[in-house]
Order: sequence, then structure tokens, then C-alpha cells
Amino acid sequence: MVSVSFNGSFKSDIYIKSKQKDDFADKKAKIVELDKNNENDLESLHNVSLLWNKECPNFVPYLFSDFIKDDEFKPDVNQDHCLILTLQDNNFENIDPQKILGVSLFSEEDNENELNWLQVQPQNNSVYSPANRTYKGVGQAIVSYIKNQYTGKQIFVNSSDAAINFYKKLGFETYDEKYPCYLYCEA
Repeated sequence: MVSVSFNGSFKSDIYIKSKQKDDFADKKAKIVELDKNNENDLESLHNVSLLWNKECPNFVPYLFSDFIKDDEFKPDVNQDHCLILTLQDNNFENIDPQKILGVSLFSEEDNENELNWLQVQPQNNSVYSPANRTYKGVGQAIVSYIKNQYTGKQIFVNSSDAAINFYKKLGFETYDEKYPCYLYCEA
């Protein structure tokens, strides 16, 4: 891991697909973890929420709220990880909201881990804008990164109805047939 100052820290290079004329080609992006104690990181996350909300309603305001809550409200959580997928190459002290393509909040807990929130930039989300996407594989790249970091552990997600098939394609299974939105996988 390469840390950059006390702010957002670079975690990994990752590949997504970028539209090139009539097809998609590999494009390198970065996974960066935001620091909830850093004003620049919080401002970037807040600005992403405002920017994406202009396109359509999204989960980033809820993610933001959960991320900044005091740990006393989440006694079982060892650590929350707010991960972004960005096209920004460096200077992670100042994250450019325009270059963020995906945001997630992942809770590392004693007995189980949970992917609390995952939001892809609305214009690149297959649910909201399937024909006009510039990038593909953003959500998949974030989930793959998380699964690679927590091998041998279960990861749970309470999915929206629209994302159930997305998670199932990534190896998640329903753990209670009465509640198809509750999914898990072995990382």
C-alpha cells in the first residue's frame, strides 16, 4: 500500500472498460480509500453526491452519512472503508469529483463483512443509462478489489432489487429465499 499524506490513499491499479468508437477497451483506473477525518476527502465525496444527483437520485448521500457517523453508533464495526474508483492518476490529497466513476462503503466487522453501499456514476450505470455508457465494469472492479482483500471471509450485501443479478454474476448467493435482496459470498 502506498499512502499519500494523511488523505485519500492509493490502494491499487485496476482495469475497467472505456468506450473507443464502437467498442470498449481496457482503461487503467485507481482504487483510492478516503479518510473520514480529512476535510478534502469529505468535500470530494459530498461534491460527488451533488454532481451525480443532478443526473438521477443515487445512494451517495446515504453512503456519506453512514461514513461520517461516529463509531459509537456502529459498535460491531472494526473499520469502515470508503473506496472510490477514479481516473485521477495522482495528487490524492485533492480528489477531483469529476474523475470519480464509482463509490463504495465497506464495513469490516469481527464476524462478517458488509458491502453497505455501492454506487456507480449514473451515466455509466447499466440500469440508468445502458446505451450511453462511456465506461463498463466499474462496480465489478470495486467488488473484485474488495473480494481480493478479504479472501476466506464472507461478504454480505443488502442489494437493491435492480442490482440482485449484478451481485449474482459476481458470485453472491441469496442466503434466505424469503429475502432475495440479502446476498453473501465467500471472498
